[in-house]
Amino acid sequence: MDGDLGYALGRKFVDETFGAEGKARTLKMVQQIEQALNSDIHSLSWMTPATRQQALAKLQAVANKIGYPDKWRDYSALKIVRGDAVGNDERATEFERRRRLDQIGKAVDRSDWRMTPPTVNAGYSPLENSINFPAGILQPPLYDNRMDAAVNFGAGGSAIGHELTHGFDDEGRKFDSQGNLTDWWTQEDAQEFEKRVDCFVQEYSSFTPVDNVHLNGKLTLGENTADNGGLRLAFMALMQSLEGHTQPKIDGFTPEQRFFLAYGQTWCENMRPEEARLRAQTDPHSPGRFRVNGVLQNMPEFQQAFSCQVGQPMVRIPPCRVW
Repeated sequence: MDGDLGYALGRKFVDETFGAEGKARTLKMVQQIEQALNSDIHSLSWMTPATRQQALAKLQAVANKIGYPDKWRDYSALKIVRGDAVGNDERATEFERRRRLDQIGKAVDRSDWRMTPPTVNAGYSPLENSINFPAGILQPPLYDNRMDAAVNFGAGGSAIGHELTHGFDDEGRKFDSQGNLTDWWTQEDAQEFEKRVDCFVQEYSSFTPVDNVHLNGKLTLGENTADNGGLRLAFMALMQSLEGHTQPKIDGFTPEQRFFLAYGQTWCENMRPEEARLRAQTDPHSPGRFRVNGVLQNMPEFQQAFSCQVGQPMVRIPPCRVW
């Protein structure tokens, strides 16, 4: 049903669970995180001006597909008959097939959505240079209109930063601002990038999710790079948004602490040893606890928020960082 009528059903879903307010608030969050990445790229000491210019151009060109499309798909030509479930399904499938065939020979519509609004997933498309966050995933615990900024940035903002960073990870960096497979890096910067991501390879390869089975730091490199960059960008954006405003504690926690707690909560899971062993060998994503601890070990901001000291498990020396 979602594949055939996802946008018709999605419109109803959006009206009841997300709305214009949700889109406006999350789009603002996206723009704040993009501004944080802009500042970060400007401040990178290891990147030369030539590569920096291309990176900023790519960031500027990112298309943000947040919540739901600005223009809803027109289903008026699709005939729906009450009581004819099989016929409705066949006609809907044919309707979608014809819609796709009609796109042959036409210019790529970069505003077209690849995910329906109720989809509980997010993604970055290197070919379109776009981040995609349907309303289906912008729900608690990832995002909640009723929660304060620290919690929303820690949970949803880190996910937004994650997808944005995919445009500049070991795979995404090979595509330019228009989604073309192009090498826009100087040799010097490419070598420095490889040296920095190797730190992640070594860090995550040392983690053992079960028994003596180690994670594959090379297999998980893209996701680990995005996790680390995404959380850092979300934190930068939160701090910029709170600048000049007094922020009280809530339930005894500062905004910084609430931010990191919200991030950790999104990765709570309980996994059987057999599943953990399988994922360690095949999944490009690290297990949840390492998506939390592996990132936070590299963040002085977390260590300051919770008074972690050098020599303690959550302080990695030296920390790994690309973005």
